[in-house]
Amino acid sequence: MSGSTPFSIEKSDNFNRSFKKLAKAYRSDFVTCIAEVLENLIEDQYPINSRNEPLPGKVELPPGWSFHKLELKVSKGASGQIRLMYLINTTDCVIKLVWIYSHEQFAKRPADADLKSIFKEILDY
Repeated sequence: MSGSTPFSIEKSDNFNRSFKKLAKAYRSDFVTCIAEVLENLIEDQYPINSRNEPLPGKVELPPGWSFHKLELKVSKGASGQIRLMYLINTTDCVIKLVWIYSHEQFAKRPADADLKSIFKEILDY
């Protein structure tokens, strides 16, 4: 989409912590793979392997925000199935990275209470 405002990516503290944990568990090509995924996310915020994710509990996002989960495969088995949760603000053209985890760590997703806490930190409400 030429002429459109490019999106920027901001990492939450939780994303940084969860990324470091996974980076230790995987080879160095994991970091390269995620860097490539994030570069692609700047161009296409809604790739085919992503979907709208239900909000935790009674959280309401401000206008212009949406919550998504991207599914990635970095190796075989449950531990190779990676999930990246992120918020998109279409008003300010910002992608806020919330959490990255393996299917082995969380079969479905992290607890709603944990997600609410991170949303509070990211969105400052």
